[in-house]
Amino acid sequence: MSPSLRRELDDNQRVPEPVTADFSARMQLIVDVLAQSLGRAVLLDDEELHPITHSRQLGELDDVRVHSVLQRETRAEVKAALFGVGIGTANSAMWTPAFPQHGLVPRYCVPVRTATERFGYLWILDRDGALPAEGQRLAEQAGADLLAILDRRNATLRAEESAQQTLLTRLLGAASGEQAEQAVRELQARDMAQPDSTVSVFVFEPGTPGAGDPVDHTMALRLRLAATDRSRQWFTVAGTPTTVLAVARRAAATVSPAPSLDVADTAADIVADAIAASYGIRPAIGASTERLPITQAAVALRQARTALRLGQIGASDQQVTAWSKLGSWRTLALLAEAYGSDRLIELIHPGIVALIDARRDDLVHTLEVYLGTGGDARRTAEELYLHRSTLYYRLEKLTEAVGGDLGDGEIRFELMLGIRLARFAGLYQPHTPSGGRPTAV
Repeated sequence: MSPSLRRELDDNQRVPEPVTADFSARMQLIVDVLAQSLGRAVLLDDEELHPITHSRQLGELDDVRVHSVLQRETRAEVKAALFGVGIGTANSAMWTPAFPQHGLVPRYCVPVRTATERFGYLWILDRDGALPAEGQRLAEQAGADLLAILDRRNATLRAEESAQQTLLTRLLGAASGEQAEQAVRELQARDMAQPDSTVSVFVFEPGTPGAGDPVDHTMALRLRLAATDRSRQWFTVAGTPTTVLAVARRAAATVSPAPSLDVADTAADIVADAIAASYGIRPAIGASTERLPITQAAVALRQARTALRLGQIGASDQQVTAWSKLGSWRTLALLAEAYGSDRLIELIHPGIVALIDARRDDLVHTLEVYLGTGGDARRTAEELYLHRSTLYYRLEKLTEAVGGDLGDGEIRFELMLGIRLARFAGLYQPHTPSGGRPTAV
């Protein structure tokens, strides 16, 4: 299981899902019983030293334990010190020394791991470094018990997540109202949605998030979204593109199905930030932006996928391209998809094709901006940072290339249509907007 997933699972223990509640209670019991038996403070961290749980206030505390419990993190310099003494490669229990400069007392460390996977570390704080042999045996047995629980918990969660994603895939691929309604009934049985729920869909290209099961990565994303925004139910489906569903709960679903742009923007911001935190990138995201009835999830998915494609070819300069904000691009996209990308060149003005073949993307871009400003030379020159005389020279070249009057409305329409179709066909890409390509966080 990926480190990011385990961290999300541990962060969500404060409001656990039913499938994790029992496991969390068992881990807490083991930690508390061990602390009482030893008369010392006990802490369970994940493999990156983020706290999973801790004992009641027994024994003497150190500054590091107080900070990790309150801030739910371990300072970078403390991590470096602990990993520097070998806890990351330890296969059996070991003592870590005191680090007075960090406020860290000696600890007895029990790695919680299998032969192939590390789950975390069980710590027993002992200022004198004098935990007796029987106490060490109890700590190591507690570590083995925690390993068994964590292993079962992770297997249970993987199975539950896979079942959810299979059901959601059927909903998103429903070819008829009857199929969608059947999928919704199954979702309702799992308390994932209600018949009157609404849905918004987001899609993005996950890139290569690293080793591990893609379901682990999407589950970590879902848990992060659920912890960030509890006004919706969040679901994810692994794949390329990866899909995120925001389902409005029954009480919220009584609102008008067309929310304000502020509502949509808020959901988009939440999704973008969660993807950045979970995957380490800020990729282009396509959003349906419409809170459609849950039975129309397949429609929302098509909208989101088309919006993603439009964002990638430059129809939007935002990271999240919302279907509802694409204007005439939506009609053009549906036309292009129906006609087929490999045949779009047949519809493109021959003058545009000739400019592209001649690698004169600078002239095509000039024409695109000029047409976009309604033929306003002053605004075009300002947007392109050109001297007015340079712009007029380019417009003369363009008039020759297209063989028509750039002041003619019908010619302008055909040229703008041709440029956009060239984008769809992958023949022309002037500049990549901020949302058009994944960027590292």
